[in-house]
Amino acid sequence: MKAGIRAARQPDDGLGRRRRRLLLIWGLLLFLAALTVGTAYIPLGSFNMLLNILIAGVKVMLIGVFFMHLAAPQAVPRMTCVIAGVMLAVMFALSGVDYYTRDRGSNTPPPPVQSGAAR
Repeated sequence: MKAGIRAARQPDDGLGRRRRRLLLIWGLLLFLAALTVGTAYIPLGSFNMLLNILIAGVKVMLIGVFFMHLAAPQAVPRMTCVIAGVMLAVMFALSGVDYYTRDRGSNTPPPPVQSGAAR
């Protein structure tokens, strides 16, 4: 009986450790977000964009590994992430094709299409 009472009083170390880790990651993400905002007020030239992209990459990795469980042994979260990345790449590629195939020479609209009877 005493062993059961003692076990009920002790908190689960795994849950407490997991909460502390998630709070630490959350605090790190808040710090990185504040760092991103702070770098906007520092004149670093072209290095500013590189630094902000690096910070964004670190935030993406933290979110993916700890909150989306991409490091877990299950394949479904990783497959979902890969499929989303491929679809994003396809959308960027299609937008790029649209941009590069536009006629940049003239700013006038094309002439209206006439019907065959009016010719």
